Amino acid sequence: MAMSFSLKAIVASAMLGLAGFAIAHGNVTPQEVDTGNLPELGDDVRAENPFREGNEFGEFNAQAIKIGESAYAGNCAACHGIRAMSGGLTPDLRELTEWDDEYYIGRVMNGTDRGMPSWKKSMDQNAMWAIRTYVESLPKPE
Repeated sequence: MAMSFSLKAIVASAMLGLAGFAIAHGNVTPQEVDTGNLPELGDDVRAENPFREGNEFGEFNAQAIKIGESAYAGNCAACHGIRAMSGGLTPDLRELTEWDDEYYIGRVMNGTDRGMPSWKKSMDQNAMWAIRTYVESLPKPE
């Protein structure tokens, strides 16, 4: 059975729309992050999550998780999935270990050539590490 012209047009439009979603990866409008009373981390890039329990500002872990959850939802979830459950097109952030802190901060600050934007002009280290702290609080993938 032959497909009618209008059905072909609808299918073609849908396919173009889906292609646009794929191309638009990383095209997120940055949302402001209120880091509340987290201690100011300054401009020197930290190589380790300061809000992880046992680290320099570990006593702020619970607050960082709360701030990070909101920041993640507004800035990361569109590409990395709700509660960091990636759909497979982007890295599953829950699989990062504490040894991946430098990798994480480098990618968030500088972006990638594969679609992730640089966040260093729109988000400070406090927000970046709060997001990392939130992701670390989530259950690991099975």
